[in-house]
Amino acid sequence: MRILIAEDDEALARFVRQGLEGEHYSVDVLPDGEQARTAATEFEYDVVILDLNLPKLDGVSVLRYLRSKKPSLPVLVLTQRTRVEDRVQCLDTGADDYLAKPFSFSELSARIRALVRRSHLPSESVLVAGDLRLDRVQRIVERAGRRIELTGKEFSLLEYLMLNTGRNLTRSMIIEHVWNLTFDTTTNVVDVYIFGRWQKIDSLRGAIVGLGFHRVSDIAMSCGVLNLMPKDSAGIDPVVFWEHSLGCALVCRHFARTISYPDPSKAYLAGLLHDLGIIVNLWVLPKEFGEAYEFARAQGIPLHEAEQSVLGFTHCESGRLLADKWELSPDLREVVSLHHNLQESHDHAGLVALVEISDLLCRMSGLNYGYMENRQVNLLDQAGFSVLSQQCQGLKDFDWARLTFEMDSYMEQVHALVRTIYRK
Repeated sequence: MRILIAEDDEALARFVRQGLEGEHYSVDVLPDGEQARTAATEFEYDVVILDLNLPKLDGVSVLRYLRSKKPSLPVLVLTQRTRVEDRVQCLDTGADDYLAKPFSFSELSARIRALVRRSHLPSESVLVAGDLRLDRVQRIVERAGRRIELTGKEFSLLEYLMLNTGRNLTRSMIIEHVWNLTFDTTTNVVDVYIFGRWQKIDSLRGAIVGLGFHRVSDIAMSCGVLNLMPKDSAGIDPVVFWEHSLGCALVCRHFARTISYPDPSKAYLAGLLHDLGIIVNLWVLPKEFGEAYEFARAQGIPLHEAEQSVLGFTHCESGRLLADKWELSPDLREVVSLHHNLQESHDHAGLVALVEISDLLCRMSGLNYGYMENRQVNLLDQAGFSVLSQQCQGLKDFDWARLTFEMDSYMEQVHALVRTIYRK
């Protein structure tokens, strides 16, 4: 399914986009009415989410135009206007649904599913090829009656291929539709998804075959961090914190290798251990930490900011106590205690900066602590980027686009193995 979001509020658009991509939708975001009108006319979308207060061309005008060109295209109006007159105008103009801000993402998601169910004929909502069956509404894939678990990108890729059976699809066509990006047609990211990762992980043996023993051994070793966490943590699932630490470790090491950081193995360990303070908070103050966590989720803010507001301290400070007790090396102690406060790091600022950037990349890419932060981040403005630019010449020519693809692979591997080992 492909969704167009017409919204000029960057933070809100990013929040909605990340939520929908987490539910396996392909999403495009456009900030003004003229671009939205053009895109919705020229490209095929399953749903349009339309703000009314758009620059250049207002939402009602966009809606009126779309109804004349694509009368069956589902349009959900998402706006701050709450007057009955506004709702009546939009519905009379042709809107299929109307949701006022502020809103619950779960309600938005449910409304999108309802629109999709109403708009697609049964033959369109369920795609079949031989014994392969893909339900576009329920997001389910089965082969010969057996459920197949797919990641978001894999589902979108399979859906796109099944919708275009018999057509010759180029790499650039697939990348533009599934990844919503324009890239050099020589990139092999499509080949990797189709040929290199299509064997699904449904057992530990499958994980080793599909991912390679070296990476699985890394993940197996890191399970010790999860075992340190309490089983009963005031309703909080400790696995989500371990997933974040594991993802950060993988990104840290890869990032370090790419920019020629001198010790990628230490980078992996630093990424894995950077959130040790969360273990302390889960053990010592489970109720209070739970309140801070719920506050972070509700506000869509970084966890350490919520901890400071609710507890008066962060997991960086409690982590420093544990790092000292374990007698970790000085560089790892700085990482644990200063990865959200880089300006105080002196002797090991490069390693701390590496973890700071990797931690932020994971959180902004969906491997957070079970929720999405509602904010816009420019990595080039981060203190860690400035520090690494001075220490690592390889950062000057760094391919951020390719890292995005590679991170997507890391995130999916982490989720797949966690499902295999812990969540069945």
